[in-house]
Amino acid sequence: MTKQEYAVIDMGTNSLRLMTGWKDESRDRWVLSPKQVETTRLGLHAEQTGRLSEAGMQASFAVLERWRSRLAQVPVCVVATSAVREAKDGKAFLAEVRARFGWHCRAITGWEEASLGFCGVTAELPAQQCVLTVDIGGGSSEVASGMRGDVHWSHSYPVGAVRLQEQREREGLSLDDLVSRCEKQWLAMPLQAETVIGMGGTITAAAAVELGLTVYDPQQVQGYYIGLEKLTALIQRLDRMGAEERRHVRGLPADRSEIIVPGLVILWSFLCHYGLPGIQASERDLMEGVFYRHSFHDAAWRGGAGAGTK
Repeated sequence: MTKQEYAVIDMGTNSLRLMTGWKDESRDRWVLSPKQVETTRLGLHAEQTGRLSEAGMQASFAVLERWRSRLAQVPVCVVATSAVREAKDGKAFLAEVRARFGWHCRAITGWEEASLGFCGVTAELPAQQCVLTVDIGGGSSEVASGMRGDVHWSHSYPVGAVRLQEQREREGLSLDDLVSRCEKQWLAMPLQAETVIGMGGTITAAAAVELGLTVYDPQQVQGYYIGLEKLTALIQRLDRMGAEERRHVRGLPADRSEIIVPGLVILWSFLCHYGLPGIQASERDLMEGVFYRHSFHDAAWRGGAGAGTK
């Protein structure tokens, strides 16, 4: 029997990501591909202009065009996050994506982003384990707590690695200033979690640097624990370097060299504020969550390839 493949594209502030998968009905589980990542900087300067970057939109269209032939017979669901949902021209950009490629796409809310990320991270954890997740993105950071598949509390904060780096450049902010900006964001959380898990490029890159990976290995990164002391030392080490020097740090993707420090500061501030000693890195995130949330599939992929274009 021919297996039906599906695809999810995550359209973020800093990058586009693609994951494909098919449902193994005999074991009631999804078989998912490794994620493909392309840096497009769609949300560059969006906080100042209120609009998506023209260069970022063109770069995104070019990436989607390259992916089109690979996805010719595959139902595709595109989810856009903070940059697109906040931009004045975000809806127009998504309309253009629909017109060019015939894919279902929409900007998800901050609550949906937090919930889907939580679902992706916790799907294989024990059902009664209390978990706190944090997803540091380019334009926003999502925090959720609860038990497997059941979010008890969540919030989307308007602080992300790209957004904070742009503020730093524009206003000449020091490291202490960045910490202060983050500290003002955090809200009280009603749940004490047994496990704290982080997702997103900032956290996985930090794990890769700590592991000294010459070639990125998702299996080594998954579950890697970063303590607060190590995180503090890493921030200080990377902040002493220039962006070009950081491009050559083992384990750090070159295209993340400019935004890694503010991303790590967000993480450090979060852990300190809530008195957390450290965090586990997760390779699983929002994209897995879209696959696991069957109600979302029904809406996005109904009718097979090309669904959502009417």
